[in-house]
Amino acid sequence: MRVVKFFIFSTKVFAVSTLIFLNFSSLAAQPEGSIYELPAGTRIRVRMDTEINSKVNRINDTFIVRVVEPVFNRGVEMIPKGAIIDGRILKGSAAAYPGYNGVLEVDFVRLRMNRNDAIVIDAGPAKKFEPSSRMLFKVATIGGLTAAGALVGSTVNSRSGTMIGAAIGGGSGSLIAFGRKGSDVRVKTNHEFEIVLKKEAVLPPKEF
Repeated sequence: MRVVKFFIFSTKVFAVSTLIFLNFSSLAAQPEGSIYELPAGTRIRVRMDTEINSKVNRINDTFIVRVVEPVFNRGVEMIPKGAIIDGRILKGSAAAYPGYNGVLEVDFVRLRMNRNDAIVIDAGPAKKFEPSSRMLFKVATIGGLTAAGALVGSTVNSRSGTMIGAAIGGGSGSLIAFGRKGSDVRVKTNHEFEIVLKKEAVLPPKEF
């Protein structure tokens, strides 16, 4: 009788030990992280839905962009094309004199998979928004007035006159070029760019 009881007890212990071992093995075999987590650094390509401009937009103004390319994780579509992402103006200031460019800094705070569900995210543009370059205008203005000054100076029939005229013309061109108002930052409707997740985003399974 004792032998039978011992055998039953040993069998139960073996069964429990085997179950525990299998559970630990299963956990160890699972890949790190959830399939529903998009890691920090994930890039999302989007399109502007409405224009933003440093001339008019100020801190806490909001805007939206639309996802133009689906985002996948381990072969599963996490973010579909057409999903909406809410953006927010962090800093906005208009261009000013003399030559101060506008500033427009933004972040992205919410991903809307559909009308009912929203996911909080922390993302920013992959590339900082910059004003359009006016370097060509500056070069043309300075160069043109330098040449004009040199031409006027040459009428005195001396090398020093030409140099003085060129210097005066170049200086005048610099004053005109750099004394102008700076350029505003403008991100037009339908402009496409990438945003990058600063922190991981967790997408609940019910979304899929």
